[in-house]
Amino acid sequence: IEGPGGSGRTELLRAVAASLAAAARPDRLGIVLVDGAGGERGESLRPCTELPHAFTHLVASDPVRMREFAQALGGEVKRRAELLGELDFAEWHSRHEAGTTTAPIPEQRGDIEAPPTSTLRLRPAAGRPVDPGPSPLPRLVVLVDDFDALMAPALGSPGRP
Repeated sequence: IEGPGGSGRTELLRAVAASLAAAARPDRLGIVLVDGAGGERGESLRPCTELPHAFTHLVASDPVRMREFAQALGGEVKRRAELLGELDFAEWHSRHEAGTTTAPIPEQRGDIEAPPTSTLRLRPAAGRPVDPGPSPLPRLVVLVDDFDALMAPALGSPGRP
């Protein structure tokens, strides 16, 4: 979603988050909120943190957390690719719900954890319950407000998050 400041982009993203949350249970959908401008122009996506689906809220002005998030997200994408194999997301879920998975589910190695502190960590597999519940693979949506501000530092810049 692109648009100049004041065009309603943030309100649209808030509405998208709310409608996604209304359509899916928290164990079926996880939302990560990223503010590119760091909330400098208002509350931005912070009100969406009250949704039970919100994993975490990140601000681009915190390069340490952004780097940790990027690493955790890369690991999660790799884990999901291994888990899905050749199946698409919907087909994997329908087989999993029917209990007809043809291949054993690989060990889940890590995912995004947003502890009460300001540091993101990868959650070790030993810390997770053996039974993943109804959906071990919830949909993951990353909503970024003001993507241009997030990418503003030039490539290779030491200040680039």
